[in-house]
Amino acid sequence: MVKLLLLLCILTAAAAAWAIGVKIYKTQQFIRKRSKYAAPPKRAGVTDAPPRGRKEQQADAEEQRLFDDIAELFMQQPQRHGIAEAEQLQASVLRKMPGSAKSQIRKMDLGEWSIYWALGEQSLEYYVGKYGVFYAHVDRFGAERRQECRVQDSAS
Repeated sequence: MVKLLLLLCILTAAAAAWAIGVKIYKTQQFIRKRSKYAAPPKRAGVTDAPPRGRKEQQADAEEQRLFDDIAELFMQQPQRHGIAEAEQLQASVLRKMPGSAKSQIRKMDLGEWSIYWALGEQSLEYYVGKYGVFYAHVDRFGAERRQECRVQDSAS
């Protein structure tokens, strides 16, 4: 009697494992088929700059210095608040940067947006939000520098 009960438990466990395995297999097949025919994923609110020709490589010292110099000059420019100017601003700064630099624009809720430029471990972000304009620059030595230009609240 004990042997029969033990055999039934083993058969039940094997049947459950087989059913779970079939479900996993079917799910993987469904995901593969769906991703094969689906459009590439669209990232909401993000536009990437067109590829620049060179493959991603470790930036040399001259490119790193140039990126930092352009970031410093950019942080001294007058601020722009309109999202309509974002693509033009992104392109104008990207033209001055080294060829391997990458950039993207992020559009967020409540009219906030930012432009992000990167070269290896260096980055420059220009963020325009409800409370002002914010700059963040990580230079070639890894030091982060931030600058804020807050909008004065009319209720204060």
